[in-house]
Amino acid sequence: MTLQLVTVGSTLPGALASNSLQIGTLTPPVFLLANEGGVEIQIVAGATLQTKSNVTLGVAAREGSNIKAPADFRGKKVAVPGLNGVNHVMLMKWLKSAGVDPKQVTFVEGAMPQLGDMLKSGSVDAVTPVEPFLTRINQTKVGYTVAPYGAQVADSYLEAFYTMTRAFAQANPKVVADFRAAIREAVEYIAKNPAASRKSQVTYLKLPEAVAMSIPLPTFTVDVRPADVQFWVDTCRDFGITKGTAGVAQVLAK
Repeated sequence: MTLQLVTVGSTLPGALASNSLQIGTLTPPVFLLANEGGVEIQIVAGATLQTKSNVTLGVAAREGSNIKAPADFRGKKVAVPGLNGVNHVMLMKWLKSAGVDPKQVTFVEGAMPQLGDMLKSGSVDAVTPVEPFLTRINQTKVGYTVAPYGAQVADSYLEAFYTMTRAFAQANPKVVADFRAAIREAVEYIAKNPAASRKSQVTYLKLPEAVAMSIPLPTFTVDVRPADVQFWVDTCRDFGITKGTAGVAQVLAK
């Protein structure tokens, strides 16, 4: 297996459809949009969950911006890893739950590793990083965490998962089964070897070792429940991102 870094997740459905990639890690909104757009991809295994007991994302504001609460985001510019991506949608859900119209906020797209630089340059007022980038922003004093917005909206939700095209999954059931087994083995290894797992971020995310060893790891998962997918079908439909026509049975691989 060859790992390929893709900084903007919205490009992955096209890469899967063209067979440039056979497996891609997607967030739910991008995944559902692709399916409604005619790219038949399916979830073959879970990747990460966001939970209240292990918060690994937040909205971080630029030092000196004086952003402290949802109301302070009105008229501000916020960078998200992908427009209509999971961080964008959940931040809108958080704002709306606090009585703030998301349309009063300007959202721009920025690659996750560059969010800290965007804050530092002053081109945006806030960003929505996950770990390890959130801790890095706080440690370098580029910005500060305003709120763990996802955990304030839902106790737990599916954040990312592994996908294949329906055609590839149906033609290669052993590949699907072997991939799930490999991910399950990896999740078990991480639980037993957290230090070694954190250190892998030095190699793959190019983090300084001291930073890699100090940040929390995500909550990893393999199995995806229909309810996990339905949460996103409903949420994306509520924000007008999708029509809600992608059924759970259609998008979950067996």
